[in-house]
Amino acid sequence: MSERLTNILGYLTLFAILGAIWVLFGEDPTRDQGGRGEPTFVGLKDSINDVAGLSLTTGDSKVTLEKADDAWTVAERNGYPADLAKVRDFLRGVALSERREPKTADPDRFEQIGLGGSGTAVSLRDAKGETMRAFAMGKQSTIGSDRSLTYVFQDSDTRSWLVTSLAEASADPAWWLKTDLLDIADSRVRSISLGGTVLSRTLNAEDYTIDGLKDGEEAVPSWQLNEPARVLTGLSFADVRHLGNPLAAPKRQVALVTHDGLRLMVTLYDMDDATWAQVSAIHDESLMSEGEAGLLPDAPVDGAAEADAINARTRGWFFKLADGDAEVLMRDRDAFVKAPVPAAS
Repeated sequence: MSERLTNILGYLTLFAILGAIWVLFGEDPTRDQGGRGEPTFVGLKDSINDVAGLSLTTGDSKVTLEKADDAWTVAERNGYPADLAKVRDFLRGVALSERREPKTADPDRFEQIGLGGSGTAVSLRDAKGETMRAFAMGKQSTIGSDRSLTYVFQDSDTRSWLVTSLAEASADPAWWLKTDLLDIADSRVRSISLGGTVLSRTLNAEDYTIDGLKDGEEAVPSWQLNEPARVLTGLSFADVRHLGNPLAAPKRQVALVTHDGLRLMVTLYDMDDATWAQVSAIHDESLMSEGEAGLLPDAPVDGAAEADAINARTRGWFFKLADGDAEVLMRDRDAFVKAPVPAAS
């Protein structure tokens, strides 16, 4: 083999090696993409508190979160409050994320790791509406009971990366809602009215009885009688909408009365193949327990202020209930009375 041919083959081998290195490591001198262990989103750790807007888009689903003072709201739900913990967890993860492994640079393979059409486009904006960072977020890869890695791609990178710290997120607006609506101490509850069925108990009693129980009738076990109070005192929801008027006639009126004078009214509607609730409250001192032994348990200092606070959260809103909670609040009297045992022939 001639010296000239040997040199040509040597150069070809060198070029092949350099090409393989570029494919493997995504080296591109025009792009400062960092390497393993370096921040995924350079500079955001110091400016994450400047984020005032967050958008996530997956296919036809999109959510826009907006910050006002220290509160976050969901634009697609008419500015209903967002779950602050979810927003903070996501932004904290973005700020602390580090590159773990370089992955494919071939866009044709992005779909396999959730970065193609099924990926989520994420955009962080400042108070002026200017984009601070944008990236695509794909599948998560679990590496432990409490840790996971996420595939991401930024236009400034030559390839996708598997990165740390990113929290779970969704482009579904309902996923970001603060879904805890009520938190009333169970010990305060005096009675629950479900249509024409009334479950009540005296002050300091734990179990409910059915008003108007007839001779020969027997109530179901206490845990079943307690279920309506459990649902109402910790009422939560799956989605929310702002409406001036309901789109249907009410199907059930539910009321909770406490020993300290709070009356909570929950009106149930059928809309979009689900049960939606309208909630309001009043404080009536005439409803306060009198002449019974013991102190009013867990009563608020200002009952009227409590009712006002509930109305401030619920006025104009309709709340989509979980199917299980809706079923409990729609139960008839027969659900709380044991079926009679047929007499022996």
